[in-house]
Amino acid sequence: MKRLYPVIIFAFLSCPTIVRCQFLRSMGMKAGISLASQTCRFTPIDYTMETQPVVGPGISFLMEAFRHEHLSLQTDLAVSVKGSKTTTQSVTVNHLDNDRIVVNKGEFNASRFSYLSFCPLARYRVDKERLTSYAMMGPRLDLLLKYKTGSDYPLDEQNKVIVGLSGGAGVEFSFNQLGVFIEAQYQPDISAVTNHEPLRINNSTLLFTLGIRYLNVQ
Repeated sequence: MKRLYPVIIFAFLSCPTIVRCQFLRSMGMKAGISLASQTCRFTPIDYTMETQPVVGPGISFLMEAFRHEHLSLQTDLAVSVKGSKTTTQSVTVNHLDNDRIVVNKGEFNASRFSYLSFCPLARYRVDKERLTSYAMMGPRLDLLLKYKTGSDYPLDEQNKVIVGLSGGAGVEFSFNQLGVFIEAQYQPDISAVTNHEPLRINNSTLLFTLGIRYLNVQ
């Protein structure tokens, strides 16, 4: 899987050259913080572990193409950190005592997952002189780069490819050929980090970024 990362990055960086003459309308980057959380659910006992969010950095490179009066297609290539914090060390079920759940709590620790994300977004905008407000939504593909945890029970089996969604909104101020914008996104996952019984983990992330784009690329 790691062999695919350079190919994806090369394809993303090559796209401006391919489409510049006719389709590319803007390109830029954005950076900020992510507030990541996880849902950890044990089956078949239907127990959800209490977790707390982790804060991490987020950085994206973007390009916008096929721009019409209100609609355009934006593609983001991002590196983000996801995960959660918890004090739970293990969960056991006493089947002889009506499936009574025993939660063993230990020291506070955090689990972090670093992903390379590829996200094509449909972007709808409303232009008013130099101020533009916009909303966007689209699918997302996350490729696992690194996993780090302080837990005594690390995940041995996890999905290296995660499918999810991205949706958000932002406000942009433009002058000459530059645009400066602030943006918020919500990124829920469709596929699980791990879904090997009895544990299923799903990511979700709030992302807040400040960015700059070069407009009217031709």
